[in-house]
Amino acid sequence: MKKLLNLKILLLAGLTIAFIQSCIKEPPVEVGDPEIGFSMDEYRIKVGKQDTLRASVTNAIDAFYSWKLDGNIVSTDTFYLFNAERIGEYFLTFRVDAENGSAEDQVKVTVSDKLEPEITINTVIATYVGTDTEISPESVLNSDDASYKWKSDGELVGEESTYVFNRDKVGIYHLTLKVENEDGADMVAITINVLPSPEPEIFFDNGRYRIESNKDEIRRFSVCYGKSLVMAPVLCNISDNASFQWSVDGTVQSATGECFTFTPSAKGTYEVTVKVTDGESIVSTTANVECVDEEGTYYRAKDENSTSIINYVYDFVPAPGQFINYQEGTTKESVLNNLNAIPAVAMIGAYGGYYIVGFDHSVDNSEGADLKITGNAFAGWSEPGIVWVMQDENGDGLPNDTWYELKGSESGKEETKLRYAITYYKPGEPKQNVLWTDNLGRISSVDYNSYHSQDYYFPMFIEEDSYTLCGTCLASTMQVDEIESSPGYDWGYVDNYGDGVTDNSLFFIENAIQADGSEIDLQYIDFVKVHTAMIGKGSAVGEISCEAGTPYDYHLY
Repeated sequence: MKKLLNLKILLLAGLTIAFIQSCIKEPPVEVGDPEIGFSMDEYRIKVGKQDTLRASVTNAIDAFYSWKLDGNIVSTDTFYLFNAERIGEYFLTFRVDAENGSAEDQVKVTVSDKLEPEITINTVIATYVGTDTEISPESVLNSDDASYKWKSDGELVGEESTYVFNRDKVGIYHLTLKVENEDGADMVAITINVLPSPEPEIFFDNGRYRIESNKDEIRRFSVCYGKSLVMAPVLCNISDNASFQWSVDGTVQSATGECFTFTPSAKGTYEVTVKVTDGESIVSTTANVECVDEEGTYYRAKDENSTSIINYVYDFVPAPGQFINYQEGTTKESVLNNLNAIPAVAMIGAYGGYYIVGFDHSVDNSEGADLKITGNAFAGWSEPGIVWVMQDENGDGLPNDTWYELKGSESGKEETKLRYAITYYKPGEPKQNVLWTDNLGRISSVDYNSYHSQDYYFPMFIEEDSYTLCGTCLASTMQVDEIESSPGYDWGYVDNYGDGVTDNSLFFIENAIQADGSEIDLQYIDFVKVHTAMIGKGSAVGEISCEAGTPYDYHLY
């Protein structure tokens, strides 16, 4: 009986708790006010025709809708079938009344006696030799019963809405598209750049830009005696199934992977070669590696005359971009002279654009941050750059040794591309997009816009028709919605907002890594390189381009 009584008490307590909980209301969820959007900014309709006006509504609970024209309600749904009976301009108000608030917005309707076609299309296109490329408008307004005519060099080549372009020679070609209806016509001119077919190729990246006149030069690297150097080539159009063979001074090594750890047994210069076999394709490249004196031999101690800021700009090669204003007649010598007059650095453009600078002393790898490099990132907008560092290992005072990346929060992630290479092509005419290809076989462009009207976004002190930039490429965080944004990464990059708490302008030499991501314990550094690390573009803000300030030795800052 006692057990039964206890059971009843427990059951009664449980029911009481359940009743109390059922009486407690959850706090209301804040959803905000209703929001309205229209499928078009302005509707254009031909007299005698009709079109459906549509509104999209978000954040509306138990909503009622109404369309008003001339003060009269003409629809109580999210759409309205507008009959264009008379020529003129009409303004309709759409309103939503909901449990959580009200909102209204206005849309314009223009009724005309004629509506010519309006073409929207990319007017600068790139493709490869011998490749079928479908070209079609992004949109054509008023295209009902319209005819299409594609012409190449004045000759009619197509009469469908899509034209398949294919040429067997490298060069610049011109097309026109004319769309015509009973009310009139619209015509656009299209420039097509036909590029060489991507071929398998490998090379070692020495941190400098690559052009036709220097691409066959043997790259050189340094390693201090008693240390090891991890080497890896840039792979262009090589599949994941490729095999690697490494050799030193002609002797094949046991390493068979993309990375090779070279430990010289004595001081001197070694010839390191990697051969890559990818199906029927076999390509190879060679580098000279100089084993120099022990680390610290050429260390330059600071004294009372040492300055915290860099004292020399050794190289500056921006990627194309809207803030790049080096027009025809500019020389690289004049650019470097201007930068060294301050000394300072400047905008480095889209992905891969870089500067290389040095200090009047060696910057120690000691407790705390070692370098300070500012940017102008803010919440919701970052244009990250990657920092690389170099010791003057051979003691000649020049940045011609080995670059080491300072790792950041994205290092080691699958979406982070190591040894990424992008090639920019000089536009044939002023005010054109700058086309690019990459070592993965992709084609895109840095787009010209109306906000920056200089003739060329391409740095015209580069005399060749193209140039290649290399480095680590971070996955884009670019978001193109109603408001374009580019959120930052957690840490480790220039011009990066991060969490808004950590000082993202501070960098640590202890974060230096080799080509395989392993740590390289550097006692000090002498040179710094920063390059834009992300690819992204928006219609309002243009391309992502790192704005990296002048580096400082933070120990003297």
